[in-house]
Order: sequence, then C-alpha cells, then structure tokens
Amino acid sequence: MHRTQSLDFGIVIEGTVEMLLDDGSSTLLRRGDVAVQRATMHAWRNPSETEWTRMVFVLQDVKALEVGGMRMGEDLGGELPKVDGGGQFQASGNDA
Repeated sequence: MHRTQSLDFGIVIEGTVEMLLDDGSSTLLRRGDVAVQRATMHAWRNPSETEWTRMVFVLQDVKALEVGGMRMGEDLGGELPKVDGGGQFQASGNDA
C-alpha cells in the first residue's frame, strides 16, 4: 500500500480494478468509474487473471493534511522497487 501527498483521481478506462484500503475494505471499480484519494493508504489490484485493466491517474499537488495533530505525509510502501539500471524510484518531493 502507499499514500501520496496529493489529491488523486483514478479513472478506469478498461477492465475492472479493486481498490484496497488499509481498513480492510475493498471496492470494485469498472470502466468509467472514478476513485478520489487524499492521504489514505491504498493499493490497486486487477482481480482478473486474463483481462487487462487500464487506468488514467491525475494527481493534484496539495498541502500536507493533518489529522489529530499528525501530519499525513507521503508513504510509498516501504522499500521502493528497483528500476532499469539498478536505481530506485524517487519520492515525489511533495513531502518536503
């Protein structure tokens, strides 16, 4: 799971995708559905073993959100995956 410091719009273009939240809930999204995320730990999963899912994401930079005096910063889910050339994905820089 991950959390970005942005207002995220995820639009399903083709197929279905499951949106998982850290409270254990999940929502199945289909073509044309839009998910809006801000400062929530979430993950995406394609429930189909045979069909592709295509999504478009629009991320709008926002100021850090505070909940109960705690700053909800960016969390990319622990160790970042390796990319070609052996490096790692870099954080967005929005969490500065």
